[in-house]
Amino acid sequence: MKIRTKFTLWISLSALSTAILASFFVYTELLEEPYKMIDRELFAVASTAIDAIDLAHPAETSSRLEKLDYPVNKYWFKVFDRDGTAIFSSSLASLFDITLPHDRRKFFFSRQISPTQLWTDPGDIDELDEITDDSVKFRAMVVDRNTPAGRIVVAIAKPILFFDLELQELRVRLAWGICGTIALIFLSSCYLARRLLQPISTINHQVRQIREHSLNKRIPLGTSRDELFELSSSLNTMFDSLQHSFTRQKQFIGNAAHELKSPLTILMLGHEEMLAGNPPELIRQELEKQLTTMRRLNRLVRDLLDISRLEQEEVCRREAVDLDLLVRQVIDDYHEMLQARRITIDFDASAGMIRGDSEKLLRLLINLVDNAIKYNQAKDGRITIRTEKVRDRVTLSISNTGTAIPADDLPRVFDQFYRVEKSRSQAYGGSGLGLTIVRRIVELHGGSINVACSNGWTTFTIRLPDPPAA
Repeated sequence: MKIRTKFTLWISLSALSTAILASFFVYTELLEEPYKMIDRELFAVASTAIDAIDLAHPAETSSRLEKLDYPVNKYWFKVFDRDGTAIFSSSLASLFDITLPHDRRKFFFSRQISPTQLWTDPGDIDELDEITDDSVKFRAMVVDRNTPAGRIVVAIAKPILFFDLELQELRVRLAWGICGTIALIFLSSCYLARRLLQPISTINHQVRQIREHSLNKRIPLGTSRDELFELSSSLNTMFDSLQHSFTRQKQFIGNAAHELKSPLTILMLGHEEMLAGNPPELIRQELEKQLTTMRRLNRLVRDLLDISRLEQEEVCRREAVDLDLLVRQVIDDYHEMLQARRITIDFDASAGMIRGDSEKLLRLLINLVDNAIKYNQAKDGRITIRTEKVRDRVTLSISNTGTAIPADDLPRVFDQFYRVEKSRSQAYGGSGLGLTIVRRIVELHGGSINVACSNGWTTFTIRLPDPPAA
C-alpha cells in the first residue's frame, strides 16, 4: 500500500471519527434541552392546576381547571386526592389509563392511539400526513403537594408525536450530513495527501532520471528549508560522489587502455619481425601463439578505449548518412569470411538516407555483423538484414541462424564482458564489449535495441529516430 493511500485513510478515519463524535454530542444536546423544556411546561401546568383545586368544593374543580390559561385537554391529565381517588380527568385521560411508578417522577410511556384523537396545534395539522404509525410516545410527570385541605397528586403527560417526527428528520439529516462529510473528507484527504507528497514524487521521478550517463543532473532544491530540502541536499551530495567516482573510473580505464596500447604494438611488431626471420619451427609456433594472444589483447584494449570514449560522450553528431550503403560496405568487407563459412546473407534495403554519426553507425554494423557470423551455424548458415524507414523512425534488424540464446540471458547480453557461455571467449575470440558498444551507440542516437530468439533465429532490432535537418 502506498504512503499516499495510507495517509488518506488515516486522515479520513480520524476526521470521520471526529465528525461522528461531534454529531453524537450535538444530537444528545439537542435531545436533552427539549425534554427539559417539556418538563418545565408539565410542571408549570401541574402547579397551576394544584393552585386552582379546592378539595373542600370538588364539584367546582372541573370548571376551574377548564378556565386555566393552559388547555388541560391537550394533555393526559389526572388529579388524585389524598385517598388516591381521581377527582378530575382530561378527555385524553378518559381514553386509557396508565400505571404510575412509585420510584420515578418523570418517565416515558407509549400507547396505540390515533393521532386524530390528540389535540393538534393548527400549525402542525399538515404534518399529520407524515405519520404512519399509531404508536404515540408520551412524556409524563407526577407532581404532588400538601395543601391545607390535604395532599394533591397530579399526573400529567404530553404526547411528543411531532417532536419524534422532528427527531427523525434530524437523524436523517445527520446521517446525510455524515455521508457528505465522509465524501468531503475523503476528497480533501486525497488532495491534501497529493499536495503533501508531491515533492517526494517529484524527487523520486528526478532520481529515476539520473542514470549512469546522466549523473550530471541534480534535484532542484526548494525554497523552504524543510525535511525535503535536507533530503534533496543529501541525495545531490551522494550523486556528486557517484559522478566523481564514475568519472575517475572511466578516466582510469581510458588511461590504462591508452598506456597499454603502445607497449602491445611494440611487442606485436617485435614478434612479427622475429617471425619474418624464419626461426626454428618450435620457436615459430610459440611466437605465433604469443602473437595471437597479443592480438586478442590488442582488440580488448581497442574496445576499452572505444567504450571509454563513448561513455564520456553525451551526444553524437548528426549528418546525412546512407544507411543502406553502410550495410553493403560491411557486407563487402566480410565477403571472404561469409564465403569461407558458406553463410548466405539476405539484405532488404529500404531506409536510404538518415541523419546520424556515420563513424559510429559503421562500428555498430561491424559489431553486429561480426557477431552474426561468429555465432552462426558452422556451415550453411543464414543472415538476414533489413532496413526500413517510416516517417521519422528507422528500423534496422539483423537476424542469424545458430544456437539460441537462453531466455534468462537475453536481458544481459549487452552487459560488459558478459558471455552466454564462458567457453565462447576462447572459441570465438572477442572482448565481450561488442554489444555494449552497440548499445551505447544506439543510446547516443536516442534509439533503442532489443534481442529476441525464435524458431532457430536470433534477431537484434534497432530503432533510431531520424530527426529533420536543422
